[in-house]
Amino acid sequence: MPPLSRRNFICGSAALAAVATVPAVAATGIKTLSNGKTEIDLVTNTSLSSVGAVVELDIKKYGKVAVVRTSKSVSGFSVFNLSCPHAGVIVKQSNGGWACPPPRGHGSEFALNGNLKVGPASSALKAIKFTATSKKLTIA
Repeated sequence: MPPLSRRNFICGSAALAAVATVPAVAATGIKTLSNGKTEIDLVTNTSLSSVGAVVELDIKKYGKVAVVRTSKSVSGFSVFNLSCPHAGVIVKQSNGGWACPPPRGHGSEFALNGNLKVGPASSALKAIKFTATSKKLTIA
C-alpha cells in the first residue's frame, strides 16, 4: 500500500467528518446464514449507500457491532466490535467517531472507522473480517 499523502489524509478526514454526524440507523435486510455468518443486503439497506453511514447491529458471535461505509468502493467498509478494548464498555457515537462513555468508561476516543484517537485504550476497536460485493456484505 502506498504511503498516505497529507492531501489525501486531509481530504479523507474532511469527508468523514462531514458525514460523521449522521446517526446510526437500524439495519434492514439482515439475515444470519446457516454457517453462522451474517449477511447484509446492500440493495435493501440503502442506509449504507453514503460514505460515513453507520449501521449498528447485534451479532451473537461478536456482540454489538458497527458497519461503517468508509468509501464508495465495493469493499469500502469497516466492521468492528463496539466494545472498548480498555474496559469492555460499549462505545457510543460522539463527535464524528466513537467515545467510551462514563461512568464505567474512561474516555477513550476512536475515529469513525474504529481507529484509536485518544486513550487510555491502547488499540483500535476490534476489526471483524467481512467480504463485500456491490449487493451484499457478509460478516465472517
